[in-house]
Amino acid sequence: MAAVQRSVVVVAGVSLAAVALVAAAVAGAAVGFFFGSRLPRPGGGERWVAGEGPDKIALVRITGPISQEGGGLLPIGPATSARRAVELLRRARRDPAVKAVVVELNTPGGSVVASAQIHQAVLQLRRAGKPVVALMSEVAASGGYYVAAAADRIVADPSTLTGSIGVIVVLPNLEEFNRRVGLRTVVFKSGRFKDMGNPARALTAEEKALFQKLVDEAYGRFVDVVAQGRRMDRTRVLRLADGRVYTGAQAYRLGLVDALGSFDDAVSVALELARLSRARVVEYTGVGWLGNLLDLRMRADGPPDLRSAQPFSLQYLMAPP
Repeated sequence: MAAVQRSVVVVAGVSLAAVALVAAAVAGAAVGFFFGSRLPRPGGGERWVAGEGPDKIALVRITGPISQEGGGLLPIGPATSARRAVELLRRARRDPAVKAVVVELNTPGGSVVASAQIHQAVLQLRRAGKPVVALMSEVAASGGYYVAAAADRIVADPSTLTGSIGVIVVLPNLEEFNRRVGLRTVVFKSGRFKDMGNPARALTAEEKALFQKLVDEAYGRFVDVVAQGRRMDRTRVLRLADGRVYTGAQAYRLGLVDALGSFDDAVSVALELARLSRARVVEYTGVGWLGNLLDLRMRADGPPDLRSAQPFSLQYLMAPP
């Protein structure tokens, strides 16, 4: 009799567990359907900024140092991910309601490659027949100016800090520090230049020449970009591109920007270029829930930090990292 009772209890327990699993599955499916149907679709939404009308002007902000993944070249403050900025510019290009784009810049520049990627995305917008206005706010220097040079028009505040047209590589030299603390390093290398930039020792004359060649090559591309974008003689650009910083007013007098003004002025220029009497200014709110999940995964895995993951990098940057 006891054995029969135990069998009944076991069967009842298994049945209850099965019922619970089925109930959980049904509930989960219902909750997933309810909330899943309300999640934003990949591609994200947009936020109204100003204006009205069926046509749109997209506002894309470039804020903080520019790098591939937005990790930043400085330890604090916002940063711009070239990947994210390019995606937003692509969305504007593919959106049939967007007739023009305002790129608001508040950046000291950054990675040579990342700045060039955003620059190319702006050019692609223009090739698609969508005019682009670069709006310089507080700072739009070096890589920020590299991006602005791709636009149809550049509007700057009179007090904007811009210019700084040039390239910089900063290498630490810890030789004296290591000597003081008694630290020595041993390097095994396949060629004499393999540890070029090693902070444990000073650069040789040959290594300095090689680094300067890298800088000069990137600088030449920067000068060409400015000359083409501003329709300016290359010799004149070379005179202006000595690394100095200009105010917006100075840059206007030198022909590096087209007009002095504010956000409203930039929007007016965009309306004029797009031949519109009115339009809604919208800002994309992100790349959607799928993009956010990927960003969270990347952060969890630990995004590379330019200060530690690379021995050095070429920078279109107003100040050293």
